[in-house]
Amino acid sequence: MSKSVNERNMNKTSNERTEESENAAAIQEAPLDTSFEILANTYRRQLLFSLLEHDHLDGDQPHVPADVSNTDERERQFSLRMRHVHLPMLSAADVIEWNWDENTVWRGPRFEDIRPLVQMVQEQADERSMNSSGNDGTNSP
Repeated sequence: MSKSVNERNMNKTSNERTEESENAAAIQEAPLDTSFEILANTYRRQLLFSLLEHDHLDGDQPHVPADVSNTDERERQFSLRMRHVHLPMLSAADVIEWNWDENTVWRGPRFEDIRPLVQMVQEQADERSMNSSGNDGTNSP
């Protein structure tokens, strides 16, 4: 009888460890998934790239990208999407702090958590931009 109690206790302990490991893995994956979701949009990436260089952005600093500024209507749509989709998403993830009334954005408490990934993505984007412009950094004759 004592053996079956020990076996049950061992199985219970093993199951608890497995459950704890699964929970820990889920907790670690969630921030990474969130980071990738945040970086999936070009406008959010551009805003985060700007925050790498500046502690805060106000008013016009998160400039409207060139591909959007063709018409007043496109700029209006961009502003609406930023205020109602992108900025709230970044704010909810604590990556930014955002003052709706003053249209001011600054680094949030979790910005440093995502900084290395943002820097890596920015470096890749810069490298692609250089390569696509024909300047691959080599000195060819």
